[in-house]
Amino acid sequence: MNATITRAAVTAIAGLAIIGDAFLLFVKPHQMQGQSAASGATLGASVSPDDSVGSSPDTNSGSVGSNNSNNSGTATSTLADGTYTSVASPNEYGEVQLQVTVKGGKITAINAVSYPNHTDRSQAISAQAIPELADRAISAQSSDIQFVSGATETSTAFANSLQDAINQALNQR
Repeated sequence: MNATITRAAVTAIAGLAIIGDAFLLFVKPHQMQGQSAASGATLGASVSPDDSVGSSPDTNSGSVGSNNSNNSGTATSTLADGTYTSVASPNEYGEVQLQVTVKGGKITAINAVSYPNHTDRSQAISAQAIPELADRAISAQSSDIQFVSGATETSTAFANSLQDAINQALNQR
C-alpha cells in the first residue's frame, strides 16, 4: 500500500515538473515576446568573433559562434547580460547543451557544451549543423529558427536548449 502511494506521489511530482518545464520553454517566452511587441521593442542581431566547432574524441565540448552583422537597429531588449548554460536537450543521437552569452541585452555568442558526436556520422552532422544553427539564432535573436536539412533531431535539440538559456536570461530581468 505504501509503495503504491509513493509511486503515485513521485508520478504526480514528475508530471508537475514536466508541466513547469513546458511552461518555461514554450509559454513564457511567447508571453514575453507579446509584451515586447506591444511595447514596440524587438531583439536585434549582433556579432560574435568565434566561428568554429571543435571536438576531440574524448570530450563533448566545442565552440560555436557567428560573424553575422545583420543589425536590425537600436531596439531595446529584455535579456539580462551574462552567460547562461542551458539544460541538456536529448535527442535520438545524443544531447545538445549550449552556453549562451548575452551582452547589451543581445545574444552575442553560442557555444556548444555538448552535442551528438559519438559516431563519425553524428560528428559530421554536428560539425555542419551547430555553426549554422548558431548563426541563425544570433541573427534571429531567438530560438525560432529554420532547421538544418538532414539534422532535424539536432536542430530540435539545439532550439530547445537555446530556449532554456533564453528563458534564464529573461528571468534575470
